[in-house]
Order: sequence, then structure tokens, then C-alpha cells
Amino acid sequence: MLLEKTMDALTIFHINTQTSWGGGENQTLELIRGLSDLGHHNVLFCRSSSALAEHAEKNGISSIHLPFRGEFDLYSALRLRAWVKRQKVDIVHAHEAHAHSVALLALLGLDFPRLVVSRRVAFPLRSWFSRKIKYSFGVKKIIAVSDAIRNILIADGIDPRRIVTIRDGVAPWLLENSLKIADSKKAFGLTDKQMVISTVASLTSNKGHLSLLKAATGVVKKHPEVIFLFAGEGENRPKIEKEIHTHGLEKNVRLLGFQTDVASVYRASDIYTVPSREEGLCSSIQEAMCFGLPIVATRTGGIPELVHHGDNGFLVPVDNDEALAECLLDLIENRENRQKMGEQSALLAKENQIGYTVEKTLAVYRGISRDFKRRNGTSHH
Repeated sequence: MLLEKTMDALTIFHINTQTSWGGGENQTLELIRGLSDLGHHNVLFCRSSSALAEHAEKNGISSIHLPFRGEFDLYSALRLRAWVKRQKVDIVHAHEAHAHSVALLALLGLDFPRLVVSRRVAFPLRSWFSRKIKYSFGVKKIIAVSDAIRNILIADGIDPRRIVTIRDGVAPWLLENSLKIADSKKAFGLTDKQMVISTVASLTSNKGHLSLLKAATGVVKKHPEVIFLFAGEGENRPKIEKEIHTHGLEKNVRLLGFQTDVASVYRASDIYTVPSREEGLCSSIQEAMCFGLPIVATRTGGIPELVHHGDNGFLVPVDNDEALAECLLDLIENRENRQKMGEQSALLAKENQIGYTVEKTLAVYRGISRDFKRRNGTSHH
């Protein structure tokens, strides 16, 4: 499977070891699609049983399946190394932490300083190894998806010149492939007049669903007709179901499970909320903004870079269900505010298109490739 190359086209190996589907996996796929449309050659290294492998196949994306058994899987690293040595590769892009470790192992000792790493999580590097080796040795550029992440890496001692902020982007098809508002509400068994508050996130503890349920209790006391839609699946589901029952919210909260047509969830909504405890950026906020929704979210990680308090929504402290309820009530009861903030969301969303993400990432690749060729006086490693 050796790849033909035109003069200006780059060959990029993308690595993502995740089995489940999340924002990072969606961005990996959309970046590859965008780069392919511009004539660049992309090969995706992923697990055979992963959701990403399934999506790649549906989209006609060239992929190679490796087992990726743990962070430093020697077998997968040796297989990747063989591919790098066999092909004229310009860039290796590791899209998450385990992919980064495998890539470092695979490229060890090769004359190949062209590794790009994406950092999507807003917490400090946890070990000396991460600070002094993993993020400092062999990595040419670190792409942080928010300035919050970039600042954390700088505080951890990583050279700021090696970190670039490139936000995730929303693909235009998201807006095209969804039902109309009335049809979306009907699809979820709702009427046009019902007020809908939604959140789209995996059901895990760091996404803050339990805090949202406490806030929902305060909201439905004043407005018993309000419906909360939770789209997503995860290990916290039994705990969330128990809390719904404890607070008597069975009529008001609907657990939709994993949604393939997430756009219809946004279309059916009047308000979007993110009660997360930590977020690198939060791609679901970007998506909700495209649908002109006012946002109520926690002030954590990269979220304040998307939600401007009092402009396109409200920011509340993490785990503060009273403040969350108060802001939700403000938007429920103030139609003018809701409309004004929703319009501002739609306006700001124009800055978050996938085309910009692809363009900025490609500029990083080209810069690295040019530097390498200049230093080595060759067209390839």
C-alpha cells in the first residue's frame, strides 16, 4: 500500500488508539477528510474494533489496524515503525495520549523529528516523565485545542514556542443533515411549545450530570413543563437513573443514549447546558452554538474561550447547582435574553468551522516539513 505523491502533497500518518467515539475521534476523522479534500495523503492507524475504524471505513478513509494494547505497546510501535521506514512520510500526528506514547517508541532513533501531538485535556502533566521526556523529547509541535491547555503546558515547563493553539472545528454537514425544529421536537415526543434544555456528553462523572440533576430539581419546581434531554452513554448511567428517581424527575429528564443524529438534539433544544467539571475545549458547545443556542456552562478549562458570560450565555462555578439553576431559569423566563444570546452564539460559531482547523493544522505540518528539508538538504527523511 505504498502511496503516490504529487510535488506539494504531504503524507500524514494519524494515530488514535481510542475504542469509543468522542470529540477527539470526530476531530481526527474531520481533519483527515479536510486534508484529503485538499489533495494530501492520509493513513489512519487505529484499533480494528474501534468506533473510529468503523467511521473511517464508512467515509472511505485508508486505515491500518493495530492492537494498541496499552500505552507502550511494543508490538504496535514496531509495526508503526516499519510503516514509517517503508513510506515517505512527512508527518506523524498522534491525536491522544496513548497514541503519543506509541509514536515516541516507534520513532526512537530514527532521523525523524516530525512528530505532532494533540493535547485535548485541561489538567497538568502528571509525571516527571511526561514533563521532561514525553512532551519535550522528539515532539516538534504540540497542538493545544484551547489557550487554557496551552497555558497549563507552559506552567509545566514546556517551551511555549513548541505549543500552538488550534481549536477544534465544526463540520458544515452537521447543520445540513438534521430535521427542522418542529420535526426534531416531534421525534423526541415533544410539542413545539415545550421548553427543552439539552446536554450532549458521555455519562461519566467529570461531565457533571449529577450537578445538573440537582439544578433541574430547582428548575422544574418553578416550571414543571421543562424537559431535559441527556444525549450520551457511559458508566455513570445507573447512578444518574437512580438520581432521577430520587429527585422525582422521571417526567422531566430523558436519557436518550448515544445519538448518531446529534444535530436533531440541538434542533429540538431551546437552551444548551454543559455542567462539566473539566473540559479541554468542549466541541458540543461549538456545535450547539452553530444552532443558535444560548449556553449555560461551567467556568473550567477552555469553555470561557467559547462562552462569553452575558454575551452568548452564562458561566457558573463547577459543581454549583444553585448558580446553574438560576442561570437556566433566567433564560427560561426571559425570551428576549434567550433570543439575543442565541443569535450571538450563531455569530461566534462562524469562527469555529472545521475549514479553519484544517488550514491551521496544515500550516503547522508545512512549517515542520520545510524546516526538516532545509536542515537536511533533502526532500525526505
